[in-house]
Amino acid sequence: MSAPPPQPVSHTTEMVIATMIGVAIGLTRDNFLLGAGIGIAVGVLMSIAKTVYVERKRRQR
Repeated sequence: MSAPPPQPVSHTTEMVIATMIGVAIGLTRDNFLLGAGIGIAVGVLMSIAKTVYVERKRRQR
């Protein structure tokens, strides 16, 4: 029998954290475009890090 396909990785937590960071920076610096850019960048980096972590864990099993 073949192995079942792996479950997709959820990135909800990373997106919520990145949104909060972006909003906080945007409000404190009074520059919403900067906050949006930093929030997007943080979200992408955290999502990539989690995907790499989860895939490494799956391969070790």
